[in-house]
Amino acid sequence: MNYLTDNKKNILIHLLFLFILSLYYLIPYFLVGQLIVKPHDFLDIGMVESHIIGRILSGDFESINLFLNGEIKWYFLKKVLQPLMLLYAFFETEVAYWLTDILIKLIYYICFFKLSRKLSCSLFNSALIACLIVSSVSHYFTTMGLGMATFPYLIYLMIKNKNLNLKHYCLITFIGLNFDLVFHMFILPIFFLVSLIFCKKNQKYNFELFIKISLVLFFFALLSNSNLIYTYLFSGPFHRTLFFYEAPDLITNFNKLIRSFFSIPSIKGDAYFFQGLLFSLYSFFIILISLFSKNKKTYLLLLIIFFIHFFVFILNLEFVNSVRNSNAGLFKLIRWESLLIILPILYCLLFVTNIKFVVSRAKYLIYPLIFLSIITSQIRTSIIPLSKHFLSFESLSFEQKNKLRKSFHNQKYSLLIKDIIHFNENRVKNSKQSFKSRYTFKGYYDYENYKYIKSLVGDSRTVSIALDPMVAVMNNIKVIDGYHVLYSLSYKLKFRKVIQEQLADSEKIKKYYDMWGNRVYTFVQDKKSIKTNFLEAKLLGADFVISKYSISNQILLPICEKCNNSPELFLYKIVI
Repeated sequence: MNYLTDNKKNILIHLLFLFILSLYYLIPYFLVGQLIVKPHDFLDIGMVESHIIGRILSGDFESINLFLNGEIKWYFLKKVLQPLMLLYAFFETEVAYWLTDILIKLIYYICFFKLSRKLSCSLFNSALIACLIVSSVSHYFTTMGLGMATFPYLIYLMIKNKNLNLKHYCLITFIGLNFDLVFHMFILPIFFLVSLIFCKKNQKYNFELFIKISLVLFFFALLSNSNLIYTYLFSGPFHRTLFFYEAPDLITNFNKLIRSFFSIPSIKGDAYFFQGLLFSLYSFFIILISLFSKNKKTYLLLLIIFFIHFFVFILNLEFVNSVRNSNAGLFKLIRWESLLIILPILYCLLFVTNIKFVVSRAKYLIYPLIFLSIITSQIRTSIIPLSKHFLSFESLSFEQKNKLRKSFHNQKYSLLIKDIIHFNENRVKNSKQSFKSRYTFKGYYDYENYKYIKSLVGDSRTVSIALDPMVAVMNNIKVIDGYHVLYSLSYKLKFRKVIQEQLADSEKIKKYYDMWGNRVYTFVQDKKSIKTNFLEAKLLGADFVISKYSISNQILLPICEKCNNSPELFLYKIVI
């Protein structure tokens, strides 16, 4: 009877925390009938590439030619060989993403829960901290594969210290096949250090087990990322060879090191700082508590955390940056700073190692921060688009919208609230309108309007003005522009002729394109200053221009204005 009671209690605890995690999906769905996701660096690149990978895996090999004037090859794409990408072949892109998102978050929860329980954490605290670690992830975390989500499971296997059986080998193989080598290459050294810390006192570290796990994982990771290895060895040179890393001055760099170690967020200049503020507060106090814990394992974890931040500090030194910029190899091409993505796991492990200290001395501080962080994390993405909807943002004039945006990004929140109250007199009437937001797949990709554009341009290529060209790709329209982390250097230089005069208007954008350049855009920000060279765009391969603004140019023939009754969609044919 006690077993059944305990088992029921265990199930209820898991259901409670899984329900809290599900609020991320349920709140926007029940309020507006759609799921919400942050578009930046996600809908504008990751999902479009996943969509094309799904089409390739379905047999549509020609779909890769939609990208960047046909310059992108299938083997340039990350994840193209990962088994999880088959979901994009079997389901629509949005459905495939949400299935992947739920699956990987669930795996992350289970893996961290098992590790916490193995480290003698109570069932409730293990479920709580597993819920926190899942809540802390960014919107594109689940598009990176299984590497980070299963990292706690790898540590669990080492602590368990038993011979691997067929089930374990199969799981490690599956993890390796869905391992993003670019972002998660640092897992193995951190895996070694963390598993060494948690090795039992009266037990020798099992190097044989570590080597077995690492070799299997690394072999299948190399296999699933072999297309990128081939690309690096036999294609190129790529636009990344022109990457230029700027070094902050020594005082700024040192200040960043201290602030980063204590997880002190940079509030000034970051209008979205509040989205991760509570987790930052948790991290700050758990580090502070750990410094006084007198716990050897805790101190060793803190040492790893400091080493990670110190590694980034070294990377930002002027001398190292100069060496990095002059190097054309992996030292320059790899984003070594991605080591930072492992920090949330270490912050949560500090809670596990300090649980007795936390419960006895700081439970009224840490537990509220954890619960508040978990709850607010479920609405951090949807709060802005939902607020816009219920405050009738779309009913405001262009000038009013810009004023609110300016107040928000300049962090003048009191002025923002005053303007919202002043502008929003018709809130009740407009709040009943259908929900449309760039934070949703439907709103961002504008399927209906671009379907109409596709019917007009056919198989011709396009260039976009003040619109995301990847939206065109998502709607089966060929483009000469886009957003890619890997494309040829020669194409970057060719496209620069199209935007040369536009870049001269902004030193900031010129600097971005010349020194970074993942976004191959026309960079038009003002409808009164459109300096795109449409002749060069035509010579590069574009036949049509999809624009947010009306354009007056002698070589542009209007095909439709306010296309499909959309006030911010214009189509022109380039006529020479």
